Amino acid sequence: MKNLYHKIEIHQLTLLYFLLAWLGGYLKWYLSTLMIVCLHELCHLMMAYYFRFEIEKIVVLPFGAYLSLHDFYFHSIWQEICVVAAGPCSHFFIWIMIQNFTQGIYQDYLLTMNMFVFAFNLLPIYPLDGSRVIGLLLQSIMDLKKSLFLQLKISVFVYSFLFAFYIQTNTVVILSYLLLQQFYLYKFIPDYLRRYYSQIPTFSQKRKSVVHDRFVYRRGYQNYYFINGYLSDEKERMFDLLENIKK
Repeated sequence: MKNLYHKIEIHQLTLLYFLLAWLGGYLKWYLSTLMIVCLHELCHLMMAYYFRFEIEKIVVLPFGAYLSLHDFYFHSIWQEICVVAAGPCSHFFIWIMIQNFTQGIYQDYLLTMNMFVFAFNLLPIYPLDGSRVIGLLLQSIMDLKKSLFLQLKISVFVYSFLFAFYIQTNTVVILSYLLLQQFYLYKFIPDYLRRYYSQIPTFSQKRKSVVHDRFVYRRGYQNYYFINGYLSDEKERMFDLLENIKK
């Protein structure tokens, strides 16, 4: 944690929220909610650190925190699922702490917010944990490119319902942030695929094999292609996969 201190960034809007909460007399409640979300993110961080992910930065937002990993989607799928699942699992331990160290109205408030943060993060909207888990599960059973775009479609679909039914003054900031993230995911997919396919020659050969009759790619497998009567591996077809990104 000491080595990661210099990677922590506090968003400017977060400082504004601190000021507004202090002026409005609800700083204690705001900080308590923010602490729950930060503990959630801390568990992501601890699991990522355990599996030796490259920590890019930790951004403290007005409504929580965001852990950015430079090499997410380049480790094994099960390791990435563990990193994502660590966040929701943290709320069980947070619940125990609330039950044992608080009481009265303050305890009721913390329990409510803990449940809300847990449930909200399970929504399949990018970049929430629910969307990441769905995306990783899809990548484990289907073509990488197809799974990413299916994850995006699910995310946009659920976001549309959330926006339609929960657009209020106090949800504008969160909904605006989530909307921007949908555009970010759309732009991220081709950039990520180019980066991923370009690194195929560096991947380990100790993987299960799968044979395709078209230019698709399964993560976690050694991919072979039987096309026009010729069998080739993923290294030989790397440029075909890169070209297929645009289609």
